[in-house]
Amino acid sequence: MRPDARSLPVAALLVTLALSGCATTHIQQPEQEREPLHPALQELAARLPGHYSTPSRAGSHRRLQLEVITDPSAPPGALHVVMRQTRGDRHDELPRRFQWQLRPIDGEDGIQGSFAPMTASGQTGRHCTMTVSLRREGVTAQTDPGDCSFGEGEQQTGLLKEIAFDGSQLVIGDRLVRIPSGEPAREDEITRFVRDRAFTGWAGVRDGRDWRMAASVELGTGSVPLEPRDASGMALGLDIAIDHYQMSRTGQIKLRLSVADTESGELLGEAWADADARSIGIVLPELQIGLETP
Repeated sequence: MRPDARSLPVAALLVTLALSGCATTHIQQPEQEREPLHPALQELAARLPGHYSTPSRAGSHRRLQLEVITDPSAPPGALHVVMRQTRGDRHDELPRRFQWQLRPIDGEDGIQGSFAPMTASGQTGRHCTMTVSLRREGVTAQTDPGDCSFGEGEQQTGLLKEIAFDGSQLVIGDRLVRIPSGEPAREDEITRFVRDRAFTGWAGVRDGRDWRMAASVELGTGSVPLEPRDASGMALGLDIAIDHYQMSRTGQIKLRLSVADTESGELLGEAWADADARSIGIVLPELQIGLETP
């Protein structure tokens, strides 16, 4: 395979997904001091920022979190996006940070971009140019491994990095290829991030003929399990978790609600819904849970 002959299958993962209407507030300079953004960049600036996580999968405890913010110090007319990636199981590991730049092409009705790693102090390394394609589902961008390369001679290696965004999911793919043969230097790495969602609701457990209720349950897909408490502050004895789960056979992502016994860890109940469902719940003889999102 030649470096420019084929892209990673990143955008294909997003084709069947609808655009989300979520917008995240971010810091902007006063409008009168900044050149208006290209309409496509305005939409990205509204939709892209937020918190994302990789979905749970069978047999894997590796979860990545991704925080996406816009940089208000970007040059006029440009959109700078900072991505901060962490691992939920390695709190002592330094986060990985990247900068994704998007700006209009001079004299043309199109967008160009670049990508660069960032140091802990916020400095950027070498910028690799990215070809940007605006799509009905969102945007995709990719580097040319012939231009984005490092090393010399037989050790020269190119990076094909692709980013795809559809409004609710970010898929980031990396392929290292040997220059000039274009042969893969290692297996492709494709990471799928789903926007975190917050839910509120209630939970109850049967206590004889009555029910003990936790009336204000708040948790999200990117958070740790919650042990709800009743009005007196007494724990219900439940651990409630909600997350996005990637089905092993189809790759489809579902919303999963699960409840376990706090002491034994025994799974007491589980419910499934579409990834973008606005409500989910569990109804059993001894426990009931109802959650919804605005």
